[in-house]
Amino acid sequence: MSEMAEQQQVENPAPHQQPTFAIIKQTKSRWWEVRDPADELVCLTVYRRGAREVVRRLTTQ
Repeated sequence: MSEMAEQQQVENPAPHQQPTFAIIKQTKSRWWEVRDPADELVCLTVYRRGAREVVRRLTTQ
């Protein structure tokens, strides 16, 4: 089974924000991924709150 098949997409930021980053929970794991619009891994966090903060910092100007 591929790594992508073992993950669930949990949430995306509001559609008016550009670029759109995906926050994904890895199944059977405590890790949360932040992925950019090109689906490249930006970072891994233990908590969803940390992933949201990373996205907030990347999208605010």
